[in-house]
Amino acid sequence: MCDIFSGEITNWRTVGGKDQEIQTWQRPEDSGSQTVMQSQVMKNVRMISPQETEVASMMEGMIKVVAEYRNTNNAIGYTFRYYATQMNADKNIKLLAINGIAPTVENIRNDKYPYIVDALMVTRENTTSETQKLVEWFLTPQGQSLVEDVGYVPMDKTLH
Repeated sequence: MCDIFSGEITNWRTVGGKDQEIQTWQRPEDSGSQTVMQSQVMKNVRMISPQETEVASMMEGMIKVVAEYRNTNNAIGYTFRYYATQMNADKNIKLLAINGIAPTVENIRNDKYPYIVDALMVTRENTTSETQKLVEWFLTPQGQSLVEDVGYVPMDKTLH
């Protein structure tokens, strides 16, 4: 992934695919998925410049923004699993295995998938009884089922 998004690898043939140029798609600089891509995947390696498109802005006329992902045969992009499978579910988008490990609920829960971001619930030190009840409910099977229903990976039972 790092070699592709740094521009070192530019053809799918290099990684076992067809002889096609790799079309990389990035996220806007201020997005959470871009931040995670840079910190977990790229680390200190500079990413190639993202594809851009011009859009009309009421205040500034035409401005350049990071182009939206286009799902072509030679495209590769990244986002959070939740967005790809729940929020903007697209059956034509394939989630990639990294080093043979697919981003399944089980692999994420067991920390096998290499790129995982924890989502946390945080409360103030002195919580109200209503807040405490909500936290306790989220730890129940019904609460964890809701977490999974909306596309996140529920907690491992041993973490409660």
